[in-house]
Amino acid sequence: MGDLTMKMLHGNVSNKYRTLQNDKVRVCFYGRVSTQHEAQMNALENQMQWYESILSDHPNWEKINVYVDRGITGTQAKKRQGFMSMIEDASKGMFDLICTREVSRFARNTLDSLNYTRELKKMGVEVFFYNDNIWSCENDGELRLTIMSAMSQEESRHISDRVLAGQSISRQKGVLYGNGNILGYRLVRGKTSSENTYEIVEEDAETIRMIYDFYLEGMGVKAIAAKMQELHRETARSGCKWDATKILRILDNKTYAGYIGYHKSHTTSYLDHTRVAVKDRSRYEYVKGNFPPIIPEETWNRVQRLKGKKVTPLEQGLSGKKRSDDRWIRVLVCECGRTFHKYKWRVNQSGEECCGYTCWNQINNRKKSYRIANGLDGSGYCDVTSICEWKLDFMLKSILHRIWSNPKETVKVLIGSIADDYVQEQESSTEQGRLKREHDRLKCRMERLLDMRLDNKIEESQFTVKQSQIQERMAEVEEKLKIYAQQDTKESTEDVSGTIARVTEVLENACDLNRKKIDDKLIDTLVERVTPTEAGIYRWYLNSDIQEAAVFAEKDYILYDTFRLSFEEAKAYRKQYGNFIRKNQWKDLNIEVYIRK
Repeated sequence: MGDLTMKMLHGNVSNKYRTLQNDKVRVCFYGRVSTQHEAQMNALENQMQWYESILSDHPNWEKINVYVDRGITGTQAKKRQGFMSMIEDASKGMFDLICTREVSRFARNTLDSLNYTRELKKMGVEVFFYNDNIWSCENDGELRLTIMSAMSQEESRHISDRVLAGQSISRQKGVLYGNGNILGYRLVRGKTSSENTYEIVEEDAETIRMIYDFYLEGMGVKAIAAKMQELHRETARSGCKWDATKILRILDNKTYAGYIGYHKSHTTSYLDHTRVAVKDRSRYEYVKGNFPPIIPEETWNRVQRLKGKKVTPLEQGLSGKKRSDDRWIRVLVCECGRTFHKYKWRVNQSGEECCGYTCWNQINNRKKSYRIANGLDGSGYCDVTSICEWKLDFMLKSILHRIWSNPKETVKVLIGSIADDYVQEQESSTEQGRLKREHDRLKCRMERLLDMRLDNKIEESQFTVKQSQIQERMAEVEEKLKIYAQQDTKESTEDVSGTIARVTEVLENACDLNRKKIDDKLIDTLVERVTPTEAGIYRWYLNSDIQEAAVFAEKDYILYDTFRLSFEEAKAYRKQYGNFIRKNQWKDLNIEVYIRK
């Protein structure tokens, strides 16, 4: 006891030196495995049995408790319920010693290992790492613990690297992650994870198609959510409770177009394992899946383009905005990142109202030049010149004349394509199309019902009732389809010719560059963004592919053309509409045209 007495004079005493029968040590054991795998669970049981055998070697040890964590990583101490319960009991003075097998079982995070052993030391509790023969209250205990903890932490980093490498290989193989809880699909597990696939649940898939159709028809996400509740359509897990967030998730999910999406979230650190959603959609990686799509890829792309026009890019992500009724406000975005405000410039002698556009940044915060002149910070503000409406029409017409050699021939080609596809498109978007899809769905349900009966998964009485219900509904649908078929025989020719005539008129008006104002539909289709700059350059971003799906990103465009519009050109343009322009008020327009890669 001489050595023990000497150590008591210097503060905490290591339980290593308490070896006499009467020198009791209250001890608890801690064990952990990082996964719920059967082999790991067996290893945990072996740990517990092994700890029990240690007691026979230390007759003065009194077992107080055993703390266990199953299927939890060692890099996150606060998420280990057993570990935190042990720390709480230590603070109550319930034991003197914690015995664990090795440093990596206690924690793989060096900082956690040191912080908790120091905290326990203040409570008068020592930690004994058996395999490493480290007693935390010994003079060199903390040094040895630091070295072993660092090694365990480095091992965790290597494990994390191997997991990431395995995930990369899985992505190349198109492995489906998750539990398959996605509306419209059912997960079908293969012999290996790379063979997992989805099969369509037709009734739920119809809900997905309806949501996409409603959105393309102009309905907002809140209105669609209300419509889904009204129609009693079920969600993936919450009955018929719909909200705008659920609708947006469905509209964002490219799985419905037959793709698997990766990199939608990431782990911030292998130490804390915090999972964070990736807001930058350009970082997503899509791989074509081995399962059938519910909606055509073209439909998904159209939806993304429409959604992209309803958001404003901010530093912290994307912010929703109400779609403006004004044709130019929908595409004007200042160099500083803000949108524009339309105002009445003046009224001409003819009574015509002349409008202009000014950056909201200047309206709310004054011009950058004003702020600097008054000793204020000018960073983040702008001096972009206001632009009158007619100049925007003038610039776009000039751009189109340079790249669009024959608008009338384009209209003829479009009309021919529309005429060929009209009947099929009409059926898919009308009540008749909906009835046909329902009929197909009922046939699938009947086939599944027969399979269930043949496999004895359903009683005969239940089978008879369900069969009767499906047959009755199929008869109703078939009767309605017959009526539509009779109407189509009489009216299809007239409907097609009349509709094509109306479409022709709309397209010819939209493509008529001699009109004073360019048609709204043409702007929406061709112009992705117009960015006025302080240098006096107007950057026009055009869609080279109207089916392209993306929220606007400048890196997706390449410079196609640059030119300047002079006073003489502007004067001739204004003159053809009965207006004039003063030379001393004119400043040449410098234009850059970008197209999507």
